[in-house]
Parts: sequence; structure tokens; C-alpha cells
Amino acid sequence: MRISSFFLFLFLLLISGILLSCIKEEPQTPEATADEIDRVVNNIHEGFFVFSIQGGTREQAFSIKNEGMDGIYGVRRAELENLEGENLSLYNCVNTLNPGILQKIKINGASNTFSVCRYAVGLSYIAEIKVLLEKSETERLEIIQRFEQGIITESESDTEMDDLRERFAASYLGIKNFYSNNFRTCLHTLVTEISVILDNDQWQIFIMCIDS
Repeated sequence: MRISSFFLFLFLLLISGILLSCIKEEPQTPEATADEIDRVVNNIHEGFFVFSIQGGTREQAFSIKNEGMDGIYGVRRAELENLEGENLSLYNCVNTLNPGILQKIKINGASNTFSVCRYAVGLSYIAEIKVLLEKSETERLEIIQRFEQGIITESESDTEMDDLRERFAASYLGIKNFYSNNFRTCLHTLVTEISVILDNDQWQIFIMCIDS
């Protein structure tokens, strides 16, 4: 039986398509591994748990710097040419790479996405911290009132203030732990996008900079 030239052409086309699909082009820029991205994210995210609590004494009310937006989440302006915030290590490390104009534009775009994500999570987070501050201030004023009325001694009031500060710190840490994964997800998206924007050499230098 004779095979028509048309079917022969289709057969050869099918074979060539299969062969081409089996040939994988070597990427010019190897993709960052999931472990590398997690390593960078974890190093930067640690800053979220570096904080100080002011006040909580008879003389001073409790206060938390920057509404509790510690670490990179306290960055208020993240354009590479105009950085402003609490912890700019990520952006400083990017700047040491001397990124090109197109890379800067893409990184600024990724930063804007990060800012929107961080803001959305931060609304509920900051609201809970505000409630904690108000509740703790009420307790602090009650201790002061009882001390001034002579119901408790100065030593007893100091002990109660110490206990209040410990409970405040534990509650604050609890709020941070509750929202930690949500904030980390925002950061993970940012780092993942940066890993694609940078070339392999830049990415490896970036990792070392974050580690240092």
C-alpha cells in the first residue's frame, strides 16, 4: 500500500516535534533553588522578632516603635534610589550588585507588590497591638492608682509592674507568632521575584550579602 506524500509529511512532522520536545535548552541563568530562597527569607524574616518595648513603668506608658512593624516590614519606602525604613538590608544588598536599569524597574515593581501585601497583613496585626497597648495601659494605671491610694506598697507596685511588662512582652510575641507566616509569605514572594530578576552571579553574591 502506497503512503501519500501528505501523510508522510505529517508523520515526519510528528517525529520531529517529539524529538524537539525531548531536547531541553540549557537555561542561560540557572534558577534559584527553593532552599536558597528559603534561606534568604528566613535570614531576613528573623528581624521581625528583634524588638524592644518601651515604658511599662509608673512614669511611662507602654510604647512600641513603628507600630510593631519590625525588621524589613518597617520599610516605608523601598525604591532602590530612595530607601527609607527600619531594616534595609535586603535592598542594600541588592544595591551592592549595581543592578541595571531594567532590573531596578522590575525590583521596584516587586517591592510595590510586597508593600501592598505587607500593608494588608499589617492592618489586622497593628489593630491587635493597639488593643494590647490599651489593655495594658488600663492595668498600668490601676497599679498606679492602688499605689497612690496606699493599697499596695512601692515594692509591691514594682513587682506588679514587672509582671505586667512580662505579660505584655509575652502577648506581643504571641501576636507576632500568629501573623508571622502571613508576613513571611509576602517576603517569600518578594525574594522569589528578585531571584528571577538577578542573574546567577548576582544571586549568589546577594545570598552571601544577606548571610553576612
